[in-house]
Amino acid sequence: SESLVDVVRSYGAGFIFTTSLPPTVLSGATASIRVLRSEEGRMLRARHRANVDYLRQKMMSAGLSVEHTPSHIIPVHVGDPALNSAVSDKLIKQFGHYVQAINFPTVPRGEEKLRVAPTPHHTVAMMDQFVADLTKIWIEVGLPIRESKDCSGSCTFCQKPDVFNRMYARECTRPNCPQTEAVAAAA
Repeated sequence: SESLVDVVRSYGAGFIFTTSLPPTVLSGATASIRVLRSEEGRMLRARHRANVDYLRQKMMSAGLSVEHTPSHIIPVHVGDPALNSAVSDKLIKQFGHYVQAINFPTVPRGEEKLRVAPTPHHTVAMMDQFVADLTKIWIEVGLPIRESKDCSGSCTFCQKPDVFNRMYARECTRPNCPQTEAVAAAA
């Protein structure tokens, strides 16, 4: 009707005919940038990097099939969609840990993985508990625990930290690199 058309034109224009962001969203983004540029932001970024490094090493030491990536996201290779979803579901239901299960078509079949994303606000105690809970469920669903390994810092990738910092994927040809072995063993 003519009245409905008039209502949509009068009240729906901002929603239907524009792609601009609302002022509140822009204000929040501006405030976030201010924090990130400040000393507080520098401290948050440093703590975030330290937490990612700590959690990745802790999961590797527990024998989980952690993949190296240059981002704050730590993928844990599962390789089976049903088991991947089961681990994710059990983590939230039993322990309250939200970890996304990434399955096909987001990743190729056989490359299913958990997406672990620590923050600068996680404590060492929280991360230790998460690794204990994940390891418990990992064993419960029948996924293999690998030989516990620590990164010795002597593989090809570890000798090129600038590559990691520039966000390139990890490529290591060291014969016994714990990262490469864990992913290969899980496949």
